[in-house]
Amino acid sequence: MAPETLPESIQRGLGELRREYSMAGVRCLSWNEYYVAIALNIPVDLPSRGPVDGLDIRPVEPILLLVHKQHYPYQAPYVYADRKDFPIARLPHLNPTSTANLAWLCLHRGSLNDWFAEHSLADLVRRVGGWLRDAASNRLIRSEDRFEGTRVENPFGILVYDAVDITKYVERQWEESAGQCGMSYLMATLLRAPAVKVHYPSRASYHVSFAFADPPPVRLIDCFQLYNRIIGESPQEDRLLIGLLVWAPKVPHAEYFGSLPTSYGELRIFCERIGIDLESAVEDYRNVKAQLLGGVPIVVALLRPQILIGEECAIECLHFTALATDECCEADGRWKDEVPVLALTHRNPLTPAFARKMSREGKTEVPPLAILGCGAVGSKLSLYLARAGHVNQTLVDEADLSPHHLVRHGLSPDYVGKNKAEAIKEYIAPIYRLNRETLGTRAFPVSVYAFLDQPEELARLGCMIDATASSAVLNALICDSRVPNHVRVSRCEIADEGRLGLLLWEGPERNPRLDDLQATLFSLGLRSDAVARWLISHRRQQAEERAAALEEIGIGMSCSSTTLRLADDVVSFHASLFSAGYKQRDVWAKSGAGVIQLSELSSEKGISSGACTILVRGVTVLSSRANSSWRVRLQAQAREKVYLLGRRAGKKETGGLLLGFAHRKRRVIYVTDVLPPSRDSKGTPYAFKRGVKDYPETLNEIEARTGGLIGYVGEWHTHPDGSLELSDTDMTAVEQIRAHLDAAGLPTHIMVFGGGGIASFVFIRDG
Repeated sequence: MAPETLPESIQRGLGELRREYSMAGVRCLSWNEYYVAIALNIPVDLPSRGPVDGLDIRPVEPILLLVHKQHYPYQAPYVYADRKDFPIARLPHLNPTSTANLAWLCLHRGSLNDWFAEHSLADLVRRVGGWLRDAASNRLIRSEDRFEGTRVENPFGILVYDAVDITKYVERQWEESAGQCGMSYLMATLLRAPAVKVHYPSRASYHVSFAFADPPPVRLIDCFQLYNRIIGESPQEDRLLIGLLVWAPKVPHAEYFGSLPTSYGELRIFCERIGIDLESAVEDYRNVKAQLLGGVPIVVALLRPQILIGEECAIECLHFTALATDECCEADGRWKDEVPVLALTHRNPLTPAFARKMSREGKTEVPPLAILGCGAVGSKLSLYLARAGHVNQTLVDEADLSPHHLVRHGLSPDYVGKNKAEAIKEYIAPIYRLNRETLGTRAFPVSVYAFLDQPEELARLGCMIDATASSAVLNALICDSRVPNHVRVSRCEIADEGRLGLLLWEGPERNPRLDDLQATLFSLGLRSDAVARWLISHRRQQAEERAAALEEIGIGMSCSSTTLRLADDVVSFHASLFSAGYKQRDVWAKSGAGVIQLSELSSEKGISSGACTILVRGVTVLSSRANSSWRVRLQAQAREKVYLLGRRAGKKETGGLLLGFAHRKRRVIYVTDVLPPSRDSKGTPYAFKRGVKDYPETLNEIEARTGGLIGYVGEWHTHPDGSLELSDTDMTAVEQIRAHLDAAGLPTHIMVFGGGGIASFVFIRDG
């Protein structure tokens, strides 16, 4: 072939080879319309005593480089040994071909195209020389490797089954027959449904459910035939059939298969070579009328000398489909030797356990979880977890999917008009449709409040994730006694127009609770600029809308709103981090604390992002001694700060201000921090008189950083004598404070720390 007629890139490669391998007889041969062949003889560095075990690798080996005329250099050349008697049966790292083809060398464990993107044609030939050298030295398989199974390049289709099930079945048959060869039947499905093709796109995809030794009963075959007749030639429906499993005697076979049969006659001879009487097996299969379709999946199992690479067993299974259509059979139905046989490749079915393994999620399923709200955030969170094998989900949402939801929802347009919870369950099912396990995905098209009225459902849960972004739902989860203490409740939402993602995760026995974590979140504005910006922005928006503060605050945003402007990639960013945070549940559980996970995404000065986790210890819950309907929830860091200040004061009373916020509807005061005594405060062993110096400035700064959400919520002082009662001096101070706070409808709160513990006194004008 004239080199000048070739593309310039191939001409350059050919010139490079002729310069570097001037003695190799480099020549260019016409191959076909798409490929050109470059033939050359390359020297091989053989061991000094000759190839190991007399392997027929020669000092000079002829090779062929098959180069694609249009796709080179992006597609690496195929490399073949250019002699028919190449010892393929004794060599691994070969890509099987038909029996009429040359030996196809496998030169790279990954993508050869990717490797070739960084190397030249001469580099490729040097790699071939290294491959031949290693073959002659018996070093193609590394010492730490196991037996290399047969490679199948460009298979006709896929055979899906659990490899462990089939190999264990063959092992049992060997045990029962003293290691003899044999045959069984396979319950199989020809996969054609669109949902399946998403996961198994090929010309012929089969799923094997199980193997069985006895011939299929006539009633079963009749049912399969009736089903196949009913669906006819519909391309949308799977078809049922019976496949064939044959196995060799339990004798290790060390031969490598550098070529695979392409016809029934070749497959029969191939099976005879490893001790299988395929013809008898096929006749038994035909005599019981097990052949229902023209394509018959056949699995050939044999024992290898050691465990296969990437497997846990020494049994190798080879997969074929025999296209025994009417025109390829004799008049009596017998298969002609010319029946086409095509190689299939094996895939394990996607099970939740397999998905967890692929996602590095551990071996065991997590406790059942409920996702409350299946909107933009909830849908993505559910699907992220489902694809990671966490399918034991209870999905709760009473709303239907609307067209505008598609802007940022996890579902496709096919589900518009369907209930969101039921649609997500329906979406998850096909991902694992070939799995025999019960997925455990459940849908409740009801409100969260109706779901909370089902104690048997709540009892089975391990955790519950609120993705509603609803203040009403948050309040229900906080106040409703129907939520069991064993359920770890969390809440995830997006705030500050997509700049912040918030994941709150309660502690054990619901301490700290969601509202405690919310209080901590507000106080984070004192040290987190991102949180401070959000809270300040929230306060500004409230002022513009003249909305009430504190108890009406909605942390997040409803992603179902048509007025919300938020891109899908922003929702996906935060939802993916919510999913990643959920997977840390075991780590968080060991800490014995609650968790706040903050995710940040900014695009104001280029894209920047980050995430952090804050552990929140359990709070001290106190009932007011002055008004038993009020509760005080004192955070650990505030409590410990008071103890430290008390130890420093010694036998003198000391005190200061309480920081946090009061929720009038819940009748709860959240204490997040304390201020120490001001510089003009005075303490004696019998009394404490609080001053005011620096307090106004400090409180103004705190309120400014937290958008007015964290501020003054009371007074604290110590009683070194151990008493937890209010003294006459204390009551005088209470009356003075109430003169200001009662008029505003705010509680007056005094907290006393003594040797006997902590006492809280809340005074508020009724009505």
